[in-house]
Amino acid sequence: MDHHVDEFPFNGFLPPVANPPAVNRAHAGQTVPIRFGLGGDRGLGVIAPGYPTAQHVDCTTGAPLDPPTPTSSPGHVGLRYDDSTGVYTYLWKTDRAYALTCQVLTLGLVDGSTHTALFRFG
Repeated sequence: MDHHVDEFPFNGFLPPVANPPAVNRAHAGQTVPIRFGLGGDRGLGVIAPGYPTAQHVDCTTGAPLDPPTPTSSPGHVGLRYDDSTGVYTYLWKTDRAYALTCQVLTLGLVDGSTHTALFRFG
């Protein structure tokens, strides 16, 4: 009955996104490429439903200030996989309302794992 999915070999986010505890600086409204590898082509259904999310947090303490909200990508491109590099790219269209805030991006995968990156918007 228990359909256990093995965890993907997620090695962290790839440039231009730095992994915690680093803070990524971005401009509100810009599109940020969220790049990661999962040890090969796992298909385009690797992101869990409702993810990625962005959550407004306190820039000093990291405490959540609002509930997480689903992110969007420009033109609903969503996720792409590049066979030549073995890299997935999700284009995150950031909200102009993020200006002067800190946001935690959470990438949830269908293996049940979640991965976060911290952003400070100018």
